[in-house]
Amino acid sequence: MVLIMAKLDDFSRFFQTGETIVDGNETFGIWKPPSFIRVRPLEEKIGRFRVTSQTEGRPDLIANALYGTPLLDWVLISFNKVRDPLNWPRAGTTIEYPIDSLVFPLIS
Repeated sequence: MVLIMAKLDDFSRFFQTGETIVDGNETFGIWKPPSFIRVRPLEEKIGRFRVTSQTEGRPDLIANALYGTPLLDWVLISFNKVRDPLNWPRAGTTIEYPIDSLVFPLIS
């Protein structure tokens, strides 16, 4: 088993999983998706973003524009159920995202 130790930033998807000790090493538990990922929110709590050529393939730039930090790109990827995030999203498409009033209370 390979364990990677790093300090979690405040926006990490593992922030609320809690630490686990395996063979004397600290690691983080299994990710438990927040409620806005597990259960689709009401339509009024979902925003839509039209991907431009400047933001194509850059969920970090979109997250920065929507949430004020590129560290929440995982929210966009998870919410849109992206299986292969390489080169996602494509210019001209519209992606959905949970509004910040859903995201910030659950991660901070």
